[in-house]
Amino acid sequence: MSPTRRELVRATRTRIVDAAGRLTRERGAGGFSMDVLAKEAGVARATVYEHFRSKRAVLDELASSIARSVTMDESRSSTSDPLVALRDILGAVCRHWAEHEERMNGLRTLTALTGGDQAGEGIDEKQLRKLVESLAAAGQMRAHWTVDEASDALGALTSYATYERLRRAPRTPEQVEGVLAKLVVSIVSRGGAAAPTAAAQSTAPSAGVAPNTGAANTAPEFRSAASSG
Repeated sequence: MSPTRRELVRATRTRIVDAAGRLTRERGAGGFSMDVLAKEAGVARATVYEHFRSKRAVLDELASSIARSVTMDESRSSTSDPLVALRDILGAVCRHWAEHEERMNGLRTLTALTGGDQAGEGIDEKQLRKLVESLAAAGQMRAHWTVDEASDALGALTSYATYERLRRAPRTPEQVEGVLAKLVVSIVSRGGAAAPTAAAQSTAPSAGVAPNTGAANTAPEFRSAASSG
């Protein structure tokens, strides 16, 4: 297939998926047929079937397209302080989910109908783990947390599911950020003993260790944000 032909095929496929997106928003995923889709896309019915064997295949592709569009790019902080970087990530996450609420709700509906995997729910796990390791190395993570536990906890806190739940109150995105900051202070600390190293974390027991929740040890980077929640 020549490059020109390949580009035409890709453009037609994108045109069909975009048309499916418009129809889904206007009528719902079950509110149109392949004939209607072909008309909306401005192509022949046979052309739609050349690209997609069924409507389910179209909806799967649409869900994948939405998931790619709402995936959060790696957040790069200009600071070398991991606490400040974490604070910046919380703000970036809330702004990102606020911008993509409608698309995420549409993605939820599509994946429920198609039975596909839910994608685009959170930020990159490797990025979060790298940040947690930096917090631990700097002694800015409470000692009763392991790197694995803190990474998983932050992954849950920054997911769309958590954002969606906190928005129901209702809260503004800024207020959601404040609530997240209150939760994050149970993990981070401005000073104190360093968290277990990566080598020791798999064997270090966390049960029975009293958490340090004193206000004096709360990272100041999160106090102002937490007060708004």
